[in-house]
Amino acid sequence: MPRLQLSAAWSIDVDDSFSAREVDNDLQLVSAGPPPRSIWLAVWAPPPGMSTEDVVTMIRGDQHPDPAQAFEEADEHGRPRLASWYAETVEGRTHWGLYGYTLGAGEFVQSAFLVPDESLLPWALETWRSLQAG
Repeated sequence: MPRLQLSAAWSIDVDDSFSAREVDNDLQLVSAGPPPRSIWLAVWAPPPGMSTEDVVTMIRGDQHPDPAQAFEEADEHGRPRLASWYAETVEGRTHWGLYGYTLGAGEFVQSAFLVPDESLLPWALETWRSLQAG
């Protein structure tokens, strides 16, 4: 799978069907499919002096209160990854989303992997887990 460089520090694995564009300082990756898939990515720097534990606490406070599934993991460097998987309806259309946070050295990525149905959770998890700093 091709690796897409998002910034000087961050990259992700996505197939060649995705096209990228910047929307309000966030990166949107879209594949018309089938199946149609969208990825939204935003790189954030926590306030100076904020510890990793404080960032994780902040993220937990921002997560969906009752997801269908929740994931708390660490990457190969021991940096935290947190995500929530749930359905939502926007403008009368229901889709599923994996909303994740991946911490790196001094930055973290807020991500959303949006798909038409819950059968695409394995793809969303694999792609989210491919997000790397460095």
